Amino acid sequence: MTQKEAKSENARHVILSYGNNLYHIDKVSVQESTADSNYNAVFRAKRLADNQMLELDFEISQKLYDVLMDYTGLDNPDLLLVLYFDNNDFTWRFVSDAWVRQQISSKVNRYIV
Repeated sequence: MTQKEAKSENARHVILSYGNNLYHIDKVSVQESTADSNYNAVFRAKRLADNQMLELDFEISQKLYDVLMDYTGLDNPDLLLVLYFDNNDFTWRFVSDAWVRQQISSKVNRYIV
């Protein structure tokens, strides 16, 4: 089994939406599964509602593993990785931190579909 890890020094901003909560991801530890082509991942996370630190265990696909590894290799402090976990599946989006801050400070509410 191969142990691979992505740390917060490389993944500047990772946000997880899971179970009606938002989490700031501090660290992701990934271990290759022996049973199939998926990976076992432990997300060290701070729940934003109450600042409680948790370790969230998930099985992730090869594709999400590749996204995490590519993201940690980027040197772009403006890039946020937003992960959504719903119906036993992950989806992800990238968004600009500067754009989010601009939208928050704007007096006009905008909706993006």
